[in-house]
Amino acid sequence: MRIVRVACLCLLAAVALRGQTVSCLVAVVNGHLITLVDVEIVVEFGLAGRPLEGEVKDPRSAALDALIDRKVVLGLTRETRAVDGEAAAAALGDVRGRLGEVEFERRLRTFGLGERDLRPYIEERLRFETALALRFSRSLPVPRTDVETYYREVYAPGEARRGLEPQPLERVTELIEARLRERALKDQTSAWIKDLRRRADIRINKDCLK
Repeated sequence: MRIVRVACLCLLAAVALRGQTVSCLVAVVNGHLITLVDVEIVVEFGLAGRPLEGEVKDPRSAALDALIDRKVVLGLTRETRAVDGEAAAAALGDVRGRLGEVEFERRLRTFGLGERDLRPYIEERLRFETALALRFSRSLPVPRTDVETYYREVYAPGEARRGLEPQPLERVTELIEARLRERALKDQTSAWIKDLRRRADIRINKDCLK
């Protein structure tokens, strides 16, 4: 492993010196390589996932962060179970449907890929999501006071700005609880992944993304 890491670091240095921006090595995460091609594929096929609320990132930086997160989480949890074939096919179908058949095929040709070449990226994302789902419960309790505060400070003003009459609290309680639960889940997972990243061996060549 030490030899691999030394070799990777030498490659990172060489790439930085040459200033390459095509097929260069963007990062090494606990010995696992992430190339610029990996980053670009994740960007072009929308495989980075949704950003956190209010978060704005450069698409390639967001894709790199997503790939790093997946590698540190899967490396820790050793989540290696096979991805269900139907789930992978459905996820691939979602990508195709979101982009449209013509655009999907065009982007495949741009990278010289076949449809099956996207499977590793999709399967890694699905294994990552499974690992998070196993660790964090989606049935987090939401205090009534939090629901009332959100209704008063976020929901009602938001509806008013759109020129709409806010629904009574009781009618939107479940909606607000779902939003707060999703936010709490994202906060928990984000804090956990940040801690994992602090303890991981991550080397990033920022010049590769310029």
